[in-house]
Amino acid sequence: MNWQQLLHLVVVRIKQVIGLYAFVLIPMWGMFFLNEVALFGLWNIFGIVPRALDVGSMIGVFASWTMHGNLSHLTGNTVTLLQILFLFGLFEKNAYRTVIKLVVASGLVTWVIGSPSSIHIGASGLCFAMLGYMIGGAIFARRWGYLIACIVMGTGYWLTIKQGLMPQQGISFAAHFGGLCAGLLLGANSKHTYSAASQRY
Repeated sequence: MNWQQLLHLVVVRIKQVIGLYAFVLIPMWGMFFLNEVALFGLWNIFGIVPRALDVGSMIGVFASWTMHGNLSHLTGNTVTLLQILFLFGLFEKNAYRTVIKLVVASGLVTWVIGSPSSIHIGASGLCFAMLGYMIGGAIFARRWGYLIACIVMGTGYWLTIKQGLMPQQGISFAAHFGGLCAGLLLGANSKHTYSAASQRY
């Protein structure tokens, strides 16, 4: 890969980063304000209710990442996603497809392992799924970009994982743990595409 090919790849991936920000964050923030202004908080009733087979819980499996209890909840998840989506945009060839897979996988695992009397909302499950994907890719799939990212960002990410997996009042352990496990599994079975990408230019 010469410098022109490398520059082209970097430009493509930066565009993908911007696209990912729009793809994930606009629905999160848009649904939050729509829920506050027009839906009177009703959107949040469609969160994940573990092992419930009603339509609302099935919606939650796919869309609970757009549901947040308050602005602080939304802001916290946004700050984490800004960092992780940047890395995904740089290192994933099919980043949009990967994010969709992680949304569904983390939602399904939360639905399976969560307490039947609970309801799970928020993008933290997706955050942990993306962290798990990076770790799984770095350790098991030898994806060196994610390995470097895990080392450089490691202290903050490991602290986030540690805090997120500690049972706390009002915090969804099932979503955090389920997302992390789903991400680890998908990441371990992922492959980098730098060589394939470079051969096409």
